[in-house]
Amino acid sequence: MVAAASRRPFHAPPRLLLLLSLAAPAEPAASFGGTPARPLPVAAAPPPRAAAILSERAASSIEAQISSAPLVVFALPGCPYCDELHDELTRAAIPHELRLLSREEHDELREATNQRTVPYVFGRGRFVGGCHDGPEPWMGALPLLRSGALQTLVESGELPEGKAAALPQVRRRHLPLALASPAAAAGLYFYQRANPRNPIELLRALERKGPSLPEALGAGRGTVVEFYAPWCISCRELAPFMYQLEKRYEGRVSFVLVDGSDPSNAELVRLFGVDGVPHFGFIDRERKLVNTLVGEAPRSLIEASLKDIL
Repeated sequence: MVAAASRRPFHAPPRLLLLLSLAAPAEPAASFGGTPARPLPVAAAPPPRAAAILSERAASSIEAQISSAPLVVFALPGCPYCDELHDELTRAAIPHELRLLSREEHDELREATNQRTVPYVFGRGRFVGGCHDGPEPWMGALPLLRSGALQTLVESGELPEGKAAALPQVRRRHLPLALASPAAAAGLYFYQRANPRNPIELLRALERKGPSLPEALGAGRGTVVEFYAPWCISCRELAPFMYQLEKRYEGRVSFVLVDGSDPSNAELVRLFGVDGVPHFGFIDRERKLVNTLVGEAPRSLIEASLKDIL
């Protein structure tokens, strides 16, 4: 149950006002106390001249940390999946190193692994993915842990792929068909992308499908901007509802989703004054930011705010 909304003043940063060509909104941001917004720390971007040096240092630091222990878990503060994995490994009495990432290290790992979210798990120098998934369909630290494959990797440096691949932990619809032929696997992949079921995949599907903010503002219709983070429980719980809203109002309202934990979106986070997620901004056809909701707002209020910008 969501508690009654509390109000706090909202001050739009000058650069956001310039971007939207509007005055500050009359309505203050609503913050909901039932499920408070998750804090979203944002680090300042390094000067361009220092970026290359920082990247080299980050890569060197990561390599050293990966080789420092048989099992290394790279995490960010406040990440529930990192905490879950750490607890599971501790209960299983598997020695591991938990390392908190700097912004530069996070950027480097994301580029090197093509994985956007934490944790990043390395066993004997081999990247096995995050908490529940990885570079192969049968990977992920927890599935490997539950099969015994992670223990084998830590102890011997070998990953028994056949054993891990046979696990029932990977529950994918029509998995036998996908394994039967490359064509079927490709078909399943595109079907799942078009019909996501996982809450984070729903949000990412909306982010991929949606326009950029400048494109949305130039479309001549209302725009909903949602800042989320993959580790945010409230964002995950609201994901199916937001996916339904996008379908229901397709062609009448633009939906712009922004991963607030992605360093490449730091400028937008700064412009909108985002200090917690989920964070919703409602912009009307005249490019006026007419309402802002922060935290797990009631679904009825989210849709009512959306109707105000039609």
